[in-house]
Amino acid sequence: MPLSDEALVATGIAKTYGATCALRDARLVLRQGRVHALLGENGAGKSTLVKILVGAVTPDAGHVELAGVPTTFGSVTQALRSGIVPIHQHLSLFPELSVHENLSAFALAGSGGFLARKRLVDPPRARAWLDEVGLNVDLTTPLAALSLGERQLVEVARALSLDCRVLVLDEPTATLNASEADRLFTVVRRLCATGTAALFISHRFDEIEALADDVTVLRDGRTVIDAAPIGRHSREELTHAMLGAGVEAPPERRCVRTDPVLVGRGFAARRDARSDISVTVHAGEVVGLAGLIGSGALALAAWLAGAQSGAGGLSVAGQAFASGDRKRAAALGIAYVPADRHVEGLFAPLSARRNVSVSALGTLARLGWLRRSEEAERIDPLIRRLKLHPSQPDAEAATFSGGNQQKLLIGRGLALPGLKAMVLLEPTRGVDLAARGIIHDAIREAAAAGVAVLVATSDLDELMVLAHRYLVMRDHLLAAELPGDAPRAALLSALSGSLAA
Repeated sequence: MPLSDEALVATGIAKTYGATCALRDARLVLRQGRVHALLGENGAGKSTLVKILVGAVTPDAGHVELAGVPTTFGSVTQALRSGIVPIHQHLSLFPELSVHENLSAFALAGSGGFLARKRLVDPPRARAWLDEVGLNVDLTTPLAALSLGERQLVEVARALSLDCRVLVLDEPTATLNASEADRLFTVVRRLCATGTAALFISHRFDEIEALADDVTVLRDGRTVIDAAPIGRHSREELTHAMLGAGVEAPPERRCVRTDPVLVGRGFAARRDARSDISVTVHAGEVVGLAGLIGSGALALAAWLAGAQSGAGGLSVAGQAFASGDRKRAAALGIAYVPADRHVEGLFAPLSARRNVSVSALGTLARLGWLRRSEEAERIDPLIRRLKLHPSQPDAEAATFSGGNQQKLLIGRGLALPGLKAMVLLEPTRGVDLAARGIIHDAIREAAAAGVAVLVATSDLDELMVLAHRYLVMRDHLLAAELPGDAPRAALLSALSGSLAA
């Protein structure tokens, strides 16, 4: 295909945040008039690459060309003026303003008061943009009065005001129903027919196959499938590319089921999904909960731990507790490690020791006073067992690497008084191999001691070295249950839906 068809080319893109390498050698080629799907699991580098393309982040290495011209964006505004327009899952519109005012937002930037109203785009132009996306609403309508799908179309219509050359659609259907998504796809195809290039980020294979012309897959910050035409790779092959190549045969994992410990019945991973998901984890068992982004796996795991509300019944060791009542769940002996340690898990300004001991403060305090010597006596051996590096329990958690911070969250779970079950979401995401092995050993030891463990992860290698049994979520439903000795191909098929699972 001639070079003139290349709307945007990014090559050799690298970006590091402290000790974390988000991108190391990413490449992306978008062509005029085509929809390009970008796939990759959490942590693959998709978000960082998109931020670089739209001017929100500056890469450490690599270069970007727009229509063959080397380009460096110092801001989102520069990218917008160059015709690169992002449409995010969480819209950047103003619900309290009218449709007309939202369509005029770029013209109003930097203005205020009465001067701003004079800079509203001409109503005929605004009307033409709405017509182009097939949205028939009055310009004076408050945005808040529109459905989510209609608001999404308003944002696409606003992109037309910028002579959009590259439309970046980041999970645009996450909050849309099927008819709204179909309407959006029709508009995207219409825009591409005029020469616009579209980058489409989604976790839903059916949407990708319905809309995209080409696909790129990122894994660990690298491009592993580069602009392949849709249809060249099966769903199973794309899933394999996202999750990684095979690993050595997993170690022997024997588990004799004893009493059921963690039980959840009647969960719905999405409001419009059937409430028929039930899970039981037995004492001494490690259950692997697998699912691609958006499958509902992480939501199910958080619900089981009492960290997310939802319909259905929950119990641990025969004692019922309410969904969303994390305090009660912890009191009953359910430890929980969230997927995002920085936002939901870590107390960064506190010491490493205190980050571990917070789950046991009720047994370490008397009359409101923390017994520090007892805290150190009980917690420090656990920290040593997890091989915290450097071995400085008094140092702030913020000073440790990602892998060592994750060890603190695992240690917090192990320190929970009366521990009966552990629910771990992406327990080794973003950690190095050494920390990964230590965390895996801690999980195995907990199970060997009779703890019921559920590990929800998108890392297939992790599942295959830990789980005695696999549960697979797909499209917000429990799609399959597989034994621990199931072959990798069976897991891939169940995850992607390429074969009957």
